[in-house]
This record gives sequence, structure tokens and C-alpha cells, in this order.
Amino acid sequence: MRSAKSILRIFLICVSSSAFSQTVINGDLIDLSGLAFAKSPNIQRNYFSIQDSEAELQIQRSIFDYNLNSELAYQRNHYWLFDTDTRNLYVDRILKSNTVDFYSKLQKKIRSGQTLKLDLQYSFNNDNFPFNNFSQFIGPRVGDYTQILKLSLVQPLLRGRGTRITTISERVAGLYIEITKENSAYGNSYEILQIGDAYWNYYTAFKNLEIYLQNEKRVRDVLEMTKELVKADKKPAGDLSQIYADLANQEKLTVTAQQNLYNARLNLGRVVGLSDDESQQIGDPQNGFPTAQESGVSQSLDKEFFTNLALQNRNDLIAAQKSTTAAEMQYELAENNKKPQLDLEGFFFYGNASQGNGRNYKFSSLVNDEGRYMGAGAKLTFSFALNNNFAKGNLYRSRVALTDQNVVTKNLQRNIELNISTAVNNLQSSVLILERSKEALENYRKAFNDEQLKFQTGLTTLLNVILFQERLTNSELQYLQAQQNFALSILNLRHETGTLISQDAKGFKINRESYYSIPNQN
Repeated sequence: MRSAKSILRIFLICVSSSAFSQTVINGDLIDLSGLAFAKSPNIQRNYFSIQDSEAELQIQRSIFDYNLNSELAYQRNHYWLFDTDTRNLYVDRILKSNTVDFYSKLQKKIRSGQTLKLDLQYSFNNDNFPFNNFSQFIGPRVGDYTQILKLSLVQPLLRGRGTRITTISERVAGLYIEITKENSAYGNSYEILQIGDAYWNYYTAFKNLEIYLQNEKRVRDVLEMTKELVKADKKPAGDLSQIYADLANQEKLTVTAQQNLYNARLNLGRVVGLSDDESQQIGDPQNGFPTAQESGVSQSLDKEFFTNLALQNRNDLIAAQKSTTAAEMQYELAENNKKPQLDLEGFFFYGNASQGNGRNYKFSSLVNDEGRYMGAGAKLTFSFALNNNFAKGNLYRSRVALTDQNVVTKNLQRNIELNISTAVNNLQSSVLILERSKEALENYRKAFNDEQLKFQTGLTTLLNVILFQERLTNSELQYLQAQQNFALSILNLRHETGTLISQDAKGFKINRESYYSIPNQN
């Protein structure tokens, strides 16, 4: 019965392996990492955050846009004259007039702080009264035209004066694009860290299953050996019950390993950004663990070198430093906004008034001197909120934001230094553990083989064989775990130093060295 179950389970494993061999997604560490840049929702959101910050820059640049405001109004008036009004002699009690007013203003704020304004006002009026303003008889419905063109330049003298102040919001928005890009790069590095972690878990689960299958085979070999010894009356038949119990236990562990492999495969697909169906199509892992020799890990790792490397390359620290600069700029703007508004405006205007019907009267100021007028002047405008609570409150908030950002930046640098120290120590420890685990595995393998020979010759008991077999299995699992911890230590050191991924004009890149070797100390 147990034999039939074992054959069925092995058949299912083979079918499963055959199905996975026809995969769509290659189980290669580098390929899966690259796939994440197209599939991972978190990485996609990092791109969206950059686009959002670029939109904010465009919004801040709108301060310097040309602004055009126009207004067109038509009005028809009826005015009933008083009985004593002398105009009743020329109109039938009602003074009727038509008025058209057009106003347009073009304004632009210059980055040096001045505001340039161009105003155009055009008015037309006619009525049924036959005399003009000079008491000349001209007949009813003769048009009066007025055109005024005014050019003004406003120079701030206190608040908002100078290019440095005027462009602060725009420069801060540009700085936040850089900050967002740095944070996105760090976020992408973290996502690749998660993928590397999930991949090594997947590989470990894959190798764990191999170990348990090999362990089952060893137990079956001992079972067959014991059956032969029982037939030859060299071992009691009761030993078979103990081996069958051990085999059942090993079969249970194999099923658990299969379950862990399934979960690890789907978890790897999860962090890459794959769906359930896509995750199940990930093939067997193609990349083994790094070795101590190829990793470049020496007996003594220069912690100061890795700390300086992190301080130069960590994108989140660069972003925090730029955020401090942005907070300083916003504090400077808030400090300027405490000042009163004192503006000096210089202006020049040119206009014309003309009277008559026909096209030649509508814009006669362009060709006639009659009715033309011009002038120039200056205006000083002062505005100040006596309590000034709004500006004071914004200044206080900006001061708090700047102080807080300085704390954030210093705390981040402190944690980076601590994390580097931890990562270097973990890497050094993982190398020693890896060496000792390998040494223990080799000795346990030799001891188990020797114990099998002793069992065949009757020099040891079955219990000792089972004990050494379990020790060998545990040693294989511990060595595999040591390999995984070593790979994760390299991965973590790469992430902590900001060297896990690189970037060029074409985008982010992931090199094999990032998973298999530490940054070069030479």
C-alpha cells in the first residue's frame, strides 16, 4: 500500500515537473528582475510619482505665463427726459443710446520680479441727440469712439523683489522632480531587494525538495538492505517497522517541501508583479547560490569604505539632502512674504477720441492728430496686513518643516551607518557559518556512509543508521540555509550601499554582479 502511494506521488511530481518544464516565464534571476520593471505595480507607481512632480513644475511655471483677460459689453439705454430738459426740443421725450465697451489686458510676470501689463480699452457710443459735446449740430446717431492703449511696468520694492525670490517656487518644484527620481530609484532598489529575497527563497525551497527526495531514497535503500538482512536472519523483522515509520515521516516532510516550493513560486511571482496564472508558469530556478570565492568577500571588510560608499550612492539620502535644500528655499520665501507690499508702477498711455460714422473714424488715432492724447506717469502702491498673522504663521510652519527635515536627514544618515555596520558583520558571519556548515556536511556524509557499512556487517544498530541519516539530512538543510543567508547578506549589503541597481540614459539596469559579489574595495 505504501509502495503504491509512493509510486503515485513520484508520478505526480514527474507530471508537475513536466508541466513546469513547458514554462512561458524563464526562471532566471536576472530575467525576472528585469521583468519587474514592466510588471511590478510599485515600480509603475514610482514612475507615476515622477510624472506627478513634473506636472507640479509645469503648474509653478504658470506664474510666468502670459495672461489675457478680455471683456466685451453691449448696452442699450432709454432715458425719459424731464419736462424742463431743453433736449426735448430735439428728441421725442426719450434719449436713446447704444454703447459698446471692449477691454483687454495682457499681463506677464517676469522672472526678475517685474510685472509687465498692456491694457487696451475701446468704447463706442451713439444716441438720438443731434448735437455733440461742443454744441455742434451733427445729426442723430453719430458715433463717438474712444481708444486707450496703456503700457505699465510694476517693480516690487519689498515683498517679491528679485529673481531669487520670484523663482523660488519654480526652482523648488524642479528640485522635487529630482527628489522624486531619487526616491523612486531607492524604491526600485527595494523592490529588486524583495525579488532577490523571494528568488533565493524559491531556490532554497527547490533544493529542499531535492534533499527530502534524496532522503526518502536513502531511507528506501536502508529498507531494502534491511529486508535482505532479515531474509538472511541477520536482522530481526521488528527493524522493518521502525524503518517504515521513518519512511512515513520522511514522506510527510517531502509533501511539506512540495507545498513550500509552490508557495515560494507564487510569492516570487507576487513580488515581480505577476498574476496567479503567470506565477505558476515560472520555471525551475536557473541560478545557484554565490560562492565565497566569486563574491570577493575577504577576511577583513573595510566598514568605513562601505559607509562612505552608501553616503555617496544611497538615493534616499540624496533625496533627503535635496529636501533639506527645498525646505530652506521655502523658508526664505516665507520670510520674504512677511515684508509689506510696496510696488512702484511706471506707465505710458496713448489714446484717441473721434466722432463720425464710417470705418475711417473707428481707428482714426492711427492716422489723425485730431483727438489724440498721450501721457506718462508713476504710481506707488503700499499694502500691509497690520497683524500679519498669515505670513507669520507660514514662516513658523516653514521653520518647523526645515528643522524637521534636518532631523530626518541626520537620522537617515545615522541609520545608514548602523545598517552598514550590521550588514558587514552579517556578511562576515555568514561566510564563517557557510564554511563550517560545509565542513559539517562533508563529515556527516562520510559518517553516514560508514554507519551503513557497519550496519551491513552487524557492527551497529538500525537506530544509529536512522540517527546518522537524520543528521545528514539536517546538515544538508543547514548548509543550504547557510548558502541562502550568504546570498541574502550580499544582496542586503548591495542595497544598503546603493549599488544594487544602476541607471543610465536608457533606464535602470541589473547586473549579475549585484547578486553574486560585493562592491570592489580596491
